[in-house]
Amino acid sequence: MLSRPAMLLGGLLLGVATMIAAQRRGPEAAAQHQVHLVQSGPCSYTFVLPDPQPCPPGDPRSPDSLQRDVSPAAPSASLGAWRAQRVQQLEKALENSTLRLQKLERYIQMNLRSKLAWAQQHMVQNQTAAMLELGSNLLNETVARTSNVEAKVLNETSRVEVQMMETSLSTDELQKQLLQQSNELHRLQGRSSALETRLQALETQQQEDLASLREEKEQLRRLLGSHGGALAVLERSLRLASSNSSRLQMQQRQLLELVQRLVHVMAQGPGGSAAGERTAPMRAPEQVFQDCAEIHRSGATADGVYTIRVTNVSEPKKVFCGMESNGGGWTIIQRRVDGSEDFQRSWKEYKEGFGNPAGEYWLGNEAVHQLTSRATYSLRVELQDWEGQEAYAQYERFQLGSEAQLYRISLSGYNGSVGRQTGLFLQSANFSTRDADNDNCVCKCAQLMSGGWWFDACGLSNLNGAYYQNGQHLRRMDGVRWQYFRGPGYSLRATRMMIRPVGG
Repeated sequence: MLSRPAMLLGGLLLGVATMIAAQRRGPEAAAQHQVHLVQSGPCSYTFVLPDPQPCPPGDPRSPDSLQRDVSPAAPSASLGAWRAQRVQQLEKALENSTLRLQKLERYIQMNLRSKLAWAQQHMVQNQTAAMLELGSNLLNETVARTSNVEAKVLNETSRVEVQMMETSLSTDELQKQLLQQSNELHRLQGRSSALETRLQALETQQQEDLASLREEKEQLRRLLGSHGGALAVLERSLRLASSNSSRLQMQQRQLLELVQRLVHVMAQGPGGSAAGERTAPMRAPEQVFQDCAEIHRSGATADGVYTIRVTNVSEPKKVFCGMESNGGGWTIIQRRVDGSEDFQRSWKEYKEGFGNPAGEYWLGNEAVHQLTSRATYSLRVELQDWEGQEAYAQYERFQLGSEAQLYRISLSGYNGSVGRQTGLFLQSANFSTRDADNDNCVCKCAQLMSGGWWFDACGLSNLNGAYYQNGQHLRRMDGVRWQYFRGPGYSLRATRMMIRPVGG
């Protein structure tokens, strides 16, 4: 008996052989076959078998023929013999079929294998060609993309190299700058250390000076307290004597002129002059003015240069009078307009005055002291910047001390358009010049800030500083400055200081 795999293999080979034979006989023969499906576990097999044909009558003695079944009426002995014979015949037929299957298998192996090999080779060649074509297309596309990517990479690499070069140059420049700044920082640190040392020494000296000044101030306060009454009486007496002296001088000049004229008339005789000339008419005595307010009251209304005679000042003074603005009668004591006059002067020059009243000038501390000592004066300060803006500061009470008092300024009653705070020290300050340091700072403000002024501790203003033209007037601490008008580092274009009696 054959095993089930052998039977399946035999059926498969039989089906294939039958299909091949049917193809050889033609389509009519192929149509006479049946298709059978055999299922073996997860696998299925298909067999093509010929349709059953009626068996022709054969020779019962032929080894390939089968006898018909005996009738049921046959005896039992004959039935046993018939079964044995039938089994032999079937074994013989199976053996013949096995031989045929083996022959068919060899035939299939010889013919079908070559065809299958050719088909596989042809299929492989087609697939290889398709794969080669696909590979070629992919290779071309890859080459193209690779070229593009390579170009982009090269461009990007070039750009990065350029950026790296620029960055390297910038880094080198920054390193140089950093090195220079480091050197400068070290130098500044050295100077800072030296300045700190000097500053500490100056602070120590200042504290000592302040202590000494406080002691002297206390001594002066006690001395003034003990002699205050006598000084007040003496001051009133001096003012009265000064006024009387002025009147006496004026009367003496008038009497002298009158005597000279009388002598001249008497010398000519009662009938006229010896030479027959007429006697010259007597001139009225020349009127003398103390300040521009008196000139204004006499009828003058135009701005200009006038002459005044200040009490206790030997020479007449040329002065510019402001007659056309703010009520008129203003005596200009300081004027800056174009930088034509040098204000870096000594104590004596600031005392006596200098410059041209028609341009830039300083009237003189002594003349201002004499004017403000005989009456109560107000002070007006007018300022102008390089953009044409103007401002003013006015003080209702202004007085300047004597030279012995270091021309100490006294102010009160501030108002103006330059800000809520004044630019002058209201608590009194002494006048200082380059050769007379009278401020409250160890740094000598007149040398540091230039000019002559009431510096106190270098202060908030200095209208007598160095004159800077337009374009050079910024960041100038030693210029013509007023802190609350354009700031401490702005040098102004024009200034003037003027005084007038209160109520005059």
